[in-house]
Amino acid sequence: MLIVLLIVSVLVSAILERVIPRVSLPLIQIALGVLIGIIATQPIEIDFDPEFFLIVFIAPLLFKDAKESDKLGLVRNRQAIFSLGIALVIVIMLVVGFIAHLIEPSISLAAAFALGAALGPTDAVAVSSLSEEADPSRKENALLSGEALINDASGVVAFQFAISAAVTGTFAVATAAWNFAIAFVGGILLGLLLGWLANKISELLIRFGLDSPTFHVLFDVAMPFIFYLVAELLSVSGILAVVAAGIVISVSQNRRIGPTAAELSIVSSSVWSVLAFALNGVVFTILGIELPMAMDDSWYSTQVSNANLLLLVGTITAVVVLTRFIWVLAMEAFGKDRETKERRGWYPGIVRSALVTTMGGPKGAVTLSVVLTIPHLLNSGEAFPQRDLIIFVASGVILCTLLLANFLLPVLAPKKDEEEENEETKAARKIEIFRRVVERLTAVRTRETAASTSLVVASYNDRITRLQTAHDLETFSENDLRVEIVTHQINYLDERLEANDIDSYEGYRYIRRLMGLRNRLIKDRSPWNPKEIAHRLRQVSRSLKARKASSVPQQTASIRANEIHILSLQEAVRYLDWLLQNDSPYPAETISHVMLSYQRSLRNAQQNSPSITSFARTADKVGQIQRLAYNMELDEVQKALDEKRISRATAKEMRENVYLMLVDLEVLGE
Repeated sequence: MLIVLLIVSVLVSAILERVIPRVSLPLIQIALGVLIGIIATQPIEIDFDPEFFLIVFIAPLLFKDAKESDKLGLVRNRQAIFSLGIALVIVIMLVVGFIAHLIEPSISLAAAFALGAALGPTDAVAVSSLSEEADPSRKENALLSGEALINDASGVVAFQFAISAAVTGTFAVATAAWNFAIAFVGGILLGLLLGWLANKISELLIRFGLDSPTFHVLFDVAMPFIFYLVAELLSVSGILAVVAAGIVISVSQNRRIGPTAAELSIVSSSVWSVLAFALNGVVFTILGIELPMAMDDSWYSTQVSNANLLLLVGTITAVVVLTRFIWVLAMEAFGKDRETKERRGWYPGIVRSALVTTMGGPKGAVTLSVVLTIPHLLNSGEAFPQRDLIIFVASGVILCTLLLANFLLPVLAPKKDEEEENEETKAARKIEIFRRVVERLTAVRTRETAASTSLVVASYNDRITRLQTAHDLETFSENDLRVEIVTHQINYLDERLEANDIDSYEGYRYIRRLMGLRNRLIKDRSPWNPKEIAHRLRQVSRSLKARKASSVPQQTASIRANEIHILSLQEAVRYLDWLLQNDSPYPAETISHVMLSYQRSLRNAQQNSPSITSFARTADKVGQIQRLAYNMELDEVQKALDEKRISRATAKEMRENVYLMLVDLEVLGE
């Protein structure tokens, strides 16, 4: 009966979300859980080991989040993520512990630290659900999702140490710190190893002909449970092992090409979407059922008045939120900019950004599940002091942070009104999806697939250009980008000349050609610019000296000139690839279009007459890359729909277009 009630509640919550405006799905599901608990003819006691809760619910949800996480965002913001996921958890544990013990001395200091550790982790499920009601920036989303992936492990480990100290009455700082490091680092390393091993097993099975989507999807779904159990058996963090393995597996799966890989990816994505939706709903419905029962004993207790209970909940909530806000604000102000390597300082919008990151980290199921593991007795046989009170405070803070996130986050980061979607808006959002596909294709490009990937990227650039032209949307000139690339080539060759890595005469000669090209690109710059004249005179002087010193035959010089040409083109392609992978003022299609032209020049320089065999190999791979691109496009359409950036009608139209192109691709393949 309970299982049926939970499933029905999840289905009903999906309907109510469309009916009740401005109330997030987690709050609706919690309310339904509370309603189930109230109307039940007898108390519903969900009595299972919280470790069971972690492995059945939290592990697969974090595994899915890790697979779908913004890998580039995680790498770019790794320092901030580890600061929030580890250091902030410890700070909240200490601050909450001291204040809770100060307000209510009957809570021992160790037990108060346990409360603080439980309130450290944010809820990954709530974070992803709340993003549908608000529109945080890409960086804020990366911080919130990345933090939620690792702070569960740090909070649970810290909680276990604090409870051990409360139960035994002893605490060794050095031992606790060492065990924490082992559990944390060991979990990550084991997860990387297990993820690599799972990829190898999957590839081996496909190689032997076992390419059934049903088997591989079941294999994928079973992985988080296996990873968690193996990590716990080895006494390291199961949560971090699952997260690390999920990232490794997703990176490998994104690099697979071919019809089998595309079909597996589509089916796996669909299964995980259904599974995640069901697990998310069940988690918050159970939370709603458990909350009244967790708070009941303290509310009707005579040891602490109800006014003091509410005061304690309000104070601890304020302490948690304020500590998090100050930490995020300081992290933003004193953090270094990736490009300038200078401290950002107090820039406009820093307070709003810090508030979004603060409110976007509510507490949830992990917090409640760990506080419910507080033992009833100490080692001495006495009752654990104020166990019910600690559970009451944790439950109250969960509700308060969820309410704050629900009603303040949409105000701080309002979502754009998407009720009316004109043709220009639809075109702009389609272009955004195509650009994301281009970025993902470039990220998974290898040396073997570079040529075929460039052709597929070019087809997406053409689709973007057609949309921009048809709807008179603003296009980005390639001129500025080409000027930047040529300038970078000049500086690069200058460095190689200073290091005596290339022939001086041919190097300076090639630089003069690049300077002439740059002057033609910069139409508004006068050729009589004093700095430009001085630079050209220096180059001419060096070139003449190098020419006098040079006595190599003309054929050898010609070979050296071609080598310098290849080096310069390779550096231009590398720099364009770096621009595409990092924050850049140029659109993705502009960078990829310029990169394609440089790659063609590079291929011509390296191989003047490519063989028919190489063309055939490229043609074969184009079909595989095209299938991968269509799969990515379907994935981006679904993400845009989930985040309410496009309407259902637009999503349906784009999906149908992709399906038609897939059919055409299969027909041509035959």
